[in-house]
Amino acid sequence: MGVEDDFVMTLPQGTSQTTFMKPIGHFAIDENLRRLLVTELHTENEVVESGLPFQIHKYHSLSPLETVDIFDASGPIKMQAMKAQSIVDGRHYSLHRITSAHAANQAALGEVDKWKLVQNPSIAQVHEAFTTRAFGDSSLIIVRDYKPLASSLKVKIVDSRTLVSEAFLWSIVLQLTSALRAVHSAGLAMHTLSVSTVILSPANRIYLNTCGLADVLSLRDRVNIDASQQGDLHAIGQILNIILGVNPENIVSMAGQAPVLIPGVSFSTDFKELFSYLNGRLTPVIAIDDILRLAGSRVFAELDGVRREADLLHSNIRLEMSNGRLTRLMCKMNFVTERADNSMDPEWSETGDRYLIKLFRDYVFHLVNENGRPVTDMAHVIGNLNKLDAGSTEKVMLMSRDEKSCLVVSYAEIKRCVEDSYKELMKSPKVWK
Repeated sequence: MGVEDDFVMTLPQGTSQTTFMKPIGHFAIDENLRRLLVTELHTENEVVESGLPFQIHKYHSLSPLETVDIFDASGPIKMQAMKAQSIVDGRHYSLHRITSAHAANQAALGEVDKWKLVQNPSIAQVHEAFTTRAFGDSSLIIVRDYKPLASSLKVKIVDSRTLVSEAFLWSIVLQLTSALRAVHSAGLAMHTLSVSTVILSPANRIYLNTCGLADVLSLRDRVNIDASQQGDLHAIGQILNIILGVNPENIVSMAGQAPVLIPGVSFSTDFKELFSYLNGRLTPVIAIDDILRLAGSRVFAELDGVRREADLLHSNIRLEMSNGRLTRLMCKMNFVTERADNSMDPEWSETGDRYLIKLFRDYVFHLVNENGRPVTDMAHVIGNLNKLDAGSTEKVMLMSRDEKSCLVVSYAEIKRCVEDSYKELMKSPKVWK
């Protein structure tokens, strides 16, 4: 067979284009999820010129994130957060820098090893700690997982004066409780829990972002760990206080008395009881089990939300996995069809198996309707490519471009042609001109 005239493959008589058409979104990742992931990827790879060193230790391309003030009995501690990429695994990490005024000794750096073992979905995983003079002093650096687009509760809610719902606050409490349960079970405590040290992602995921800091800086109470863990749980109440204080409706003024923060009338009785409990108004001792008891069925609502998100991600991963297979298949087809690089016989791509592949390519991508208009039907394309990838025994009729001859072949035969032609192409000698 040789090169034929312009190809015209029409739809079956009486069938309209709209019969076959399906929205392109039916075959692609959810649009909202795609936009979020693209934005995260862009943010992750963006390098902002800021005067920071280009590389410290095994991390390069440093970019600034947030500067956080952490308050301790000894005074405020300023923590500079940065994003950087590892030269070892190529992943991005969050680097938290503490200036030389609070530099840790080598023995204190070993404290971070305990935190490496603490894993929870609501914890920014700790990886290592080291000191560096790259900033002109002996700075402490703690390396954690980087969470794209995540910012502190202070920035996202308090500073922006954002009003939040009761459901959102329940979610925050449950996520923080889950994270603290993992921390306390390991015999550790946060010591630094606040709206400045808890970060929030666009998907309303909460992460503890200063794990191990107090231990490395020797700020923790080495004697009474129970008191330190109680301080962590009371800090949840303080976080609620600050977030609720954004809305003036939650502040009650009484004659002759200082204003009092009380959840407004829009909040449920259960939440008001939780709020009082976490602020020590019901009992001075707070227990994680009691928080879960007060949350009641809202724990199931949180679990249901996580499962729905997991289902969405799973279904989209399956779509992308299928798209990946079809992309590899289309690459092989296009490698062998209509080659014009003169690296072999110029007629090679127009004869034998290669010509059959070309006709199949035309059938899949160059279809027109009875009015001669191009058919851009994703269902037709993906359906045929899936059958080809599976090597289906179903047969398909392929016509030459002048419609004077046709071939009836199975998808399995076409797949064999694609694989054999691709292997032959890979073995061909390369000719440089």
